Amino acid sequence: MFTSALRNAMSPAKPMSWAEAFVLSMVAIFASLPVFAALYLAKAALGVNLMSGPSPLHDLLFHLVR
Repeated sequence: MFTSALRNAMSPAKPMSWAEAFVLSMVAIFASLPVFAALYLAKAALGVNLMSGPSPLHDLLFHLVR
């Protein structure tokens, strides 16, 4: 299912079904979570503060820094 959805997204020969779109969006969400965590760790390691106070992701990702 994933390979056919990816192939259909890259070079559409027919309209994408709802199931294929849902599968691709879930894969994209789960693939982006480690990227966001790595960016947060790099920001924390560099000491960059984007806003005053703790980051909104602080409670979710602080356990990775400890």
